[in-house]
Amino acid sequence: MHHELEIKQYSVGTILGLWALVALPMFLFRFVLLPVLVPIVKFHPGILYWILMIVGMIWQFVLSVILLKKELGKWSWVALKERLWLNHPVHPKTGKVFRLAYSFTIPIIMYAFFFESSGLFSFIEEAINRVFPVMAPKDYTLIESLAVPEFVGDWYLLGIALVSCLFNYILGEELFFRGILLPKMKGAFGKWDWAVNGVLFAAYHLHKISEIPLFIVGSIFYGFLNAKYRSFWPAILIHGVEAIPLLIGVTAVILGYL
Repeated sequence: MHHELEIKQYSVGTILGLWALVALPMFLFRFVLLPVLVPIVKFHPGILYWILMIVGMIWQFVLSVILLKKELGKWSWVALKERLWLNHPVHPKTGKVFRLAYSFTIPIIMYAFFFESSGLFSFIEEAINRVFPVMAPKDYTLIESLAVPEFVGDWYLLGIALVSCLFNYILGEELFFRGILLPKMKGAFGKWDWAVNGVLFAAYHLHKISEIPLFIVGSIFYGFLNAKYRSFWPAILIHGVEAIPLLIGVTAVILGYL
């Protein structure tokens, strides 16, 4: 069963334009607004950076809602479910629910972890930072900068982390890239819609610009299962697994274990 064209497809220009609407704010927050605010604010610059990134992701949610309202008019669960693929994976040949596809997220998670977290490919980022030092991340933009004694007992940090996870892994990045964009990219990119979606997702990280080449390799398969089995949920699992070490780490900092 092929339903791709039931959802009116975006043009290449529309896809790139929407990408710019979410990518450019992150760039401006990181490289324009942040340097202005850091000398002014009285709290840790790492918290400021994190909050600005969350604001950028909340904007992705707002933009997604605006687009859905414009496209669907009067909302209904049936219309949202069809538009965003809010269903279990569906087998492309039988059209029946195919929950086994969830298990296919495991090798993709392992693949992404290997490329993005093993450190074996950090030389790419280091080379870019040497050639373009202005792109190098400030120490306070690294999450490790928050692992300091001053945050012991500060449970609000866990609140920030939970909001960050909500908009990073569900309502912001994932809703926009795998919910709004991916179902409408087949008309422009055919069977490679998932790959282009992964590249656009990686390239959107202008706030971590020197890491983009690594992200392209690591996140290129994020939307593969979504596209193949017409379901929003596989990428939520693949991307959202990052929340586990983040929340454990933040809790450890608050309890004074780091």
